[in-house]
Amino acid sequence: MPAGAVGARAAIRCPRMATGEALKRLVWRALSRLPEFRITRRTRHGVLGFSSRDRGVGRILFMRGEYEYEQLERAVALGGFPSRGRGWLLDVGANVGTVCIALARRGAFARALAVEPAPDTFRHLVKNVARNRLGDAIRCVNAALSATSGTAELELSTNSGDHRVRVAGPLTAEQYHEHTRPLIRVPLRRLDDLLDEHGIARGDVGLLWMDVQGHERHVLDGAPKLLASGVSLVVELWPYGLRRAGVEPEAFADYLGTRFRSYYDLGQAAPIARPTAELPASLGQLVSYKSFTDLLLVP
Repeated sequence: MPAGAVGARAAIRCPRMATGEALKRLVWRALSRLPEFRITRRTRHGVLGFSSRDRGVGRILFMRGEYEYEQLERAVALGGFPSRGRGWLLDVGANVGTVCIALARRGAFARALAVEPAPDTFRHLVKNVARNRLGDAIRCVNAALSATSGTAELELSTNSGDHRVRVAGPLTAEQYHEHTRPLIRVPLRRLDDLLDEHGIARGDVGLLWMDVQGHERHVLDGAPKLLASGVSLVVELWPYGLRRAGVEPEAFADYLGTRFRSYYDLGQAAPIARPTAELPASLGQLVSYKSFTDLLLVP
């Protein structure tokens, strides 16, 4: 979502649209040219609102009525976290709630802590939790997570799913013109500290679901106690994003390999368990700067 507050506070319901992809594209293009407002749509995740200017997550929700829902279903089917209805879900980089709201509605977890740093996106998240009557189940926190506490610069993208914490030091060649993005300062927290503040015992956490655009290693460095508890993890493996955050993909694969026993590639139609020792080799399949996949890691 672009920088600044959402322009119009009034929500709009999506009309029933013809299934034609071309018509949906035309409708989205017309809506996105209007002053920014909140679009509300019934999706597979629940009733979700999002910005009319969101060219990533919002556009896909509008067009398809879902966002990476198949990966979510695969993760649930594969398990690796507490039995149905028990434990906490930690949704880091929660965006507008596509993961935490869907899993709460399914009863996969009793409670969820949803963490989202971008203020505009966070407002949509809070409204979506309320709209789906999940206020008692989901707590929302407006912050970025990292290895230290304090504040950080957040790069704002026109795709709400690609806001990124900016790290100091040299950056790799930029493919998305990140240096031209607007910057805002956001609170920065350690995940272990956040769990203490909310009174969440590490042993009660069933799954850490993380989508932080290359900042994964930094977040995990701020959660050594949680990792030691044997939590399962869903994480995006995106070599370009990792490098831009100052982390070599091979080093990150080795890091995961020392803390988890096996993994499933949720980008595959029928994922099978593989030893984490194979993670470095899997990086060879992610050669383009756009290439990524989502992994479920099991301790």
